[in-house]
Amino acid sequence: MTETAPTRPYATATDNGSGGLQTFVTAGPSTIVADISVAQGGLDLGPDPHELVAAGLAACTTMTLRLYANQKGWDVSGMHVEVFSHFDQDQTPHERFERIISIEGNLNDEQRERLFQIAEKCPIHKLLTAGARVVTTVGGE
Repeated sequence: MTETAPTRPYATATDNGSGGLQTFVTAGPSTIVADISVAQGGLDLGPDPHELVAAGLAACTTMTLRLYANQKGWDVSGMHVEVFSHFDQDQTPHERFERIISIEGNLNDEQRERLFQIAEKCPIHKLLTAGARVVTTVGGE
C-alpha cells in the first residue's frame, strides 16, 4: 500500500520566541494556545499536551457514538465524555486514560451496552491502544 502525504498538516505548533512555553497550535481551521501549569513553569494559558490528547479522545468518542446512534435512528438526546490522564509508574505503558461516558436518551439496556462497545471502536481510542509510528524529518529554517 502506498502512503500519500496530506495536502496540509493536521496540526502545527509555533513558538514565536516571546518567552515562556506558550505555543500556538493550529488544528484544522482553529488556533489555540497550549501551555503548561504555573507549577511546571508555564502560565497556564491553555491546555497542556496531555490535555490535548485527552480532548482528542473525548471528542472522537462522542462523535463516534453520535454517528452510530444517528445511523441506527436511536434516541440519544445528549452525551458527555470525560477523560482523565494518569501516570502509573509500576505499569507498562505508564500512561493510562480513564474515560467516563454518560449517555442521555430513550435507550434500552442493549442499546446502551452496544454504544459502550462502539466507544472502543473510536479511531483515537484505537490509535492510543495500538500505537502509531512517528517519523521525524528536518524542515527548513
